[in-house]
Amino acid sequence: MHYLITGGAGFIGTHLAKRLLHEYNRVTILDNMSTGRADRLLDTKANVIVGTVTDGELVSSLVADCDYIIHLACVVGVRLAMNRGCETLRLSYVGTENVLEAATKYNKDIFVASSSAIYGKINSFPVSEEEDSLLGASTKISWLYSVGKLMEEHLALAYFRERGTRIKIARFFNVIGPYQTGSYGMVVPTFISKALNGEPLPVYEHGLQTRTFCYIEDMLDGLEVVLQKGEVGGIYNIGGRNEISILELAKKIIALTDSSSPIHFVPFSSAFGPNFEETSRRIPDITRLQELGYRPRYSLDESLSEIISHYRRSDHCVD
Repeated sequence: MHYLITGGAGFIGTHLAKRLLHEYNRVTILDNMSTGRADRLLDTKANVIVGTVTDGELVSSLVADCDYIIHLACVVGVRLAMNRGCETLRLSYVGTENVLEAATKYNKDIFVASSSAIYGKINSFPVSEEEDSLLGASTKISWLYSVGKLMEEHLALAYFRERGTRIKIARFFNVIGPYQTGSYGMVVPTFISKALNGEPLPVYEHGLQTRTFCYIEDMLDGLEVVLQKGEVGGIYNIGGRNEISILELAKKIIALTDSSSPIHFVPFSSAFGPNFEETSRRIPDITRLQELGYRPRYSLDESLSEIISHYRRSDHCVD
């Protein structure tokens, strides 16, 4: 099988490419390298193309030569999306349309990566795939990323309904693992890097907001289930099981790293400006995927220990 992975030099794409290659597939990666790292793929047989999904001719030529498209390309993280709003929305619409158009033209299957961010500020937990989205006002720029991902879903589903494009969608919930960087606001690599270096861990507001983290290997297991058994036109949550507050996460990482780092509470307004909103909980209902055989294997402690070991081998550097 020949896979095309857009955004394949990023955190998730790198791990996915290595797994697919280990299973004796061919992999072509399209990435503009704005946040990706091609050097992590040097020891693989992946064919890395530097370019963008907004280049329709390039996308079409690559899709024509592959068997399956895994569309991961996006602006990474809420912080970067806030600073690059035009790029975020253009990549979501133009890039996704180019990939869907090519998939339709050449009759190829396509997976579209979405995010738990599309649920917004809902207050029903755990959140199932059929829950409404509740996003904030357009003046609150923290919702740019959510809007972009929701737009990708609507576009993919429109192609499925109107043109018969074979699409599948999954919403990723707080995926963590080696190669993830804290540079774009990701909490786990930020905490681990600072704890290993004895620096204060920045906890926003009171730290009582909660998340459920999913280790990269579990996420890839879930993705494999979606690709092999998921319904065409279907949407699936992929996430972990154990809810934890950000404050408790900080304390846990300090303990696991045997660090003396203090916790520094930071108002959202100081970190992100006055027009920032954040959801207080993000807990997935993974029943739909479990019914297809998905079983998360890693506890949060096991996940964090694996990542901490990776950072220690990297001499405490932020990847």
